[in-house]
Amino acid sequence: MASPRLIPLALRAAPVVTLAALLGWAIWDVSAIGDGRWIAALLAILGVGATVLIISSVFHWRGIRAIGLISIGTGYVAAHAFVLGVQLVPALVFLSVLISQVELRILAARFAPLYEAGLRPEERGRIHNALGRAILRLIIATVLSVVAASIANELALAGVVPTTTIPTAIALAGALVAVVVLLALMPSLSRRAA
Repeated sequence: MASPRLIPLALRAAPVVTLAALLGWAIWDVSAIGDGRWIAALLAILGVGATVLIISSVFHWRGIRAIGLISIGTGYVAAHAFVLGVQLVPALVFLSVLISQVELRILAARFAPLYEAGLRPEERGRIHNALGRAILRLIIATVLSVVAASIANELALAGVVPTTTIPTAIALAGALVAVVVLLALMPSLSRRAA
């Protein structure tokens, strides 16, 4: 187990490091574009996103944080949709990690203060187990969001599943809802099993 002093630092650093990696990834992809006008426009969108996130962090304005994340996502998606071409797996990974960054920020806000408080070892153990379960759910959701979409894409390309039918769309939406419900119920199911 990690040192109790390192856990809050790691929790607080994880969303920032993830966001920096996403921003670097988006800037790297935008820099591969040959047209200077596209580069300028997309870097401006990414710059607005980064600026809004910095302002949100410095002044503790939570309301504008979503604008920054949406701007970064928009810059990445626009670069691939209009210029570079869409590659399914990298796009899904980028968007999944972008969504996971929000969850990491929430986990940091919830758990870091608990680790900084003076707790008894058994309380710290329960909090550590709860954090571990939350991180496990986050990892499962992120992996499933990429793997399930990739499998659906491969089945559609192979002709196994028709891609343009309403029942297929309903089945895929139902599968996504089932995964989300399962992930939401995992904590209560594990408590009942114990």
